[in-house]
Amino acid sequence: MKRLVLLFSCLFLIGCGDKKESNESAETSAGSVIENSEEESEGVTTAAVRKDDISDLPTLPEEITKEFIMGLWAKPHDDRGMIKELANVCAREGLWKVVTTMGPDKREMNDSSEASMTVKIVDRRFQVWQWSVDEHIEYSFVTYDYDAKRYRWWGVLPDGFIMEWSGRRYWRNLLEWETVKLPEEGLAMTIRETRITEDRKKLEMTGTMKQGDEVVAYRKDEFTWLSELPEEHRLSEVK
Repeated sequence: MKRLVLLFSCLFLIGCGDKKESNESAETSAGSVIENSEEESEGVTTAAVRKDDISDLPTLPEEITKEFIMGLWAKPHDDRGMIKELANVCAREGLWKVVTTMGPDKREMNDSSEASMTVKIVDRRFQVWQWSVDEHIEYSFVTYDYDAKRYRWWGVLPDGFIMEWSGRRYWRNLLEWETVKLPEEGLAMTIRETRITEDRKKLEMTGTMKQGDEVVAYRKDEFTWLSELPEEHRLSEVK
C-alpha cells in the first residue's frame, strides 16, 4: 500500500481555484466536463495574461526530463503576469501539510501518512512544487498546453521516472485528472477536488486507483496551508 501512496501522491495539490457551492451541485455536473478552459470565470487575478497574449511564454520541450523539472524548481517564485488558465486553478504558494488516508474500500480508509509540500509559481506558466514523505521526495509541475487545450502535469520520482497526467475542468475552476504515464503497468488513476475554503488555506481531494477495470484503492487528502514561502524561494526584488 505504501507504494500506492507514493504513486498517488503529489498531484492532489492542483485544481483548487474556486469553492464549490455544494457537494450536490458538484455531483450534478460530474458528467459535464468543460472542454474550453478559456471560458470566463470570476476570481481571475488582474495580473493574469490575456488569452491572446501567449506568444512570449516559455515553450514546453518535446520531451520532459528530470533536468527540465529540476531547472523549474531551482527558479525563484514569481507570480507576476501569470497565465489566466493557471491563475484560475493554482494552489496558494507556500508551505503545506497534507494528511493522506487510503484503503481498498471507502469504509476502510485506514492507511494514513503525512506529507509536506512547498509550492511556487515560475516563468508565468508553471506551478512547481516539492512533495516530501519521510525520505521520499518528488518534484512536479503543472501548466496549460494551448496546443492540446488541456492542463498537463509531470512529476519526477526519486529513481528518475517521469510520471505524466492530463487534466481538464469539470466544474467552474475545478479540475479532473487522468493518468497518462505511470511506472506501474496497468494502473490508472482519476482525481477530483471535493472541497476548498475561500481563503485557499484548506482543501480536500479524493481519487480512485484502478488495475484494469477493478478499483484497487480509494484515497482522500486533506491539505492545510502552514506559512508563506521561505525567503530562499523568492525573487529578491519582490520579497
